[in-house]
Amino acid sequence: MEVLVAQKRRVRSPVGAGIFYPEDRGEILENLRLFGLNERKGGLAQAIIAPHGAWSYSGTLAADAFLSAMERRDKVSHVILLGPIHDKREKGLFLSNSHSFCTPLGNIQVDHKISREMKLNSAYFEINDIPHLAEHSIEILLPFVKYCFPKASIVPILMGKPEPRYIYDLASVLRKVVTPALDKTLIVVSCNLSCDANQMTARHSAEECIRLFSEKNARELTSAILEGRLNACGGALAAGLFESGLLDKTHVCSAADNLISAVGAENNTVFYGDFSYI
Repeated sequence: MEVLVAQKRRVRSPVGAGIFYPEDRGEILENLRLFGLNERKGGLAQAIIAPHGAWSYSGTLAADAFLSAMERRDKVSHVILLGPIHDKREKGLFLSNSHSFCTPLGNIQVDHKISREMKLNSAYFEINDIPHLAEHSIEILLPFVKYCFPKASIVPILMGKPEPRYIYDLASVLRKVVTPALDKTLIVVSCNLSCDANQMTARHSAEECIRLFSEKNARELTSAILEGRLNACGGALAAGLFESGLLDKTHVCSAADNLISAVGAENNTVFYGDFSYI
């Protein structure tokens, strides 16, 4: 019994604070203000795609994505967060059994009711915190969640190496579990568009992602990712979202004009963008 209680109350500590984004509360709030977030403005997006680069590179794009949903601030009770695992040796789909995720703006509770429902409706979902402990793809966006939707709980989902079975299982679970509560839900996909040593190749890949994301083209996006023609970090999660059909009746608002690039590790050029689906 003591072990179960300890697991239930476990808080997932941030690993990226002070590296990818500030660890000081005041500095975070100042960044969000400079990024243009304002609780009196915003849109009605049901789903967004936001980058997980360091805030100094892509913070304005992440803010744009969240701003597109801010008019639903008082209606959203849970945020589904879909992020890639950067260690592609990891395979599977992973929910969290932490009680909450810690951010410098305060803890965010994990919605275990929805997590259990997803696990019951899935062939591949696991409730396993280990992949979450060192992964930053979701964490980078958590201060935006806490600031924009302070009353919402989260359902953090990580995907390892993309495989067809995981993409289609994610789509099936989202369709079955989220559809009845879509009006109270925001879906967030954490995704960087491209990464390549050649800047022109990286730009071409990013522009192709923009096209497929704008079209919500699940089939072509899935094929391009699995065949290695696109290397969007998180693209398989976007494919799963599109495949679910949850966005079939929405219109896409793409921030393609705000495409941003940065030189990352090993002199690779990384392109970032943001998208919202209303």
